[in-house]
Amino acid sequence: MEILADLGDVSLARATRDHVGTIERLLADDPTSPRHVATNTLISDDLLGVGPADADLEAVFEQIDADPNQELIVVLDEGDRVIGTLQLTFVRTLARGGVARAVVSGARIRAGHDSLGIAKRMFAWAIDHARSRGARVLIVMSEKNRAHIHGFYTTMGFRPSHDGLTLPL
Repeated sequence: MEILADLGDVSLARATRDHVGTIERLLADDPTSPRHVATNTLISDDLLGVGPADADLEAVFEQIDADPNQELIVVLDEGDRVIGTLQLTFVRTLARGGVARAVVSGARIRAGHDSLGIAKRMFAWAIDHARSRGARVLIVMSEKNRAHIHGFYTTMGFRPSHDGLTLPL
């Protein structure tokens, strides 16, 4: 496992295949997830249930892990247990003079931890890391119904600048 940063009581590492199930549960343990289960601890496999029949998350992980423009990160506590995650995607476009952009998605901290303190350190690292990879803009992807977290993003310096639209395919 590649440790990317030591943040004191937690560290950031590149996710491995062994982390996929825990990441899935972290993403599901959110009030906006269609698979949400209200809990104070990381939800278990039996509560999470079976995912979509066509979801091969290990194959998806392999694609993400092989792509140099994708970084799937886990937050580890002092016992090396996964308590958080985020995904960074680096994108080049011709817009705005071709500057590189970094996009954060799937950012979560496990319930029952100092989520605000850990999230601040995780995002401070993400900002510095994106900058070190040449990104000039860091974009956070967050659903509008996650208003409870949008205030946190503004305290980190993010500002609402765009509206996104989605089309289920």
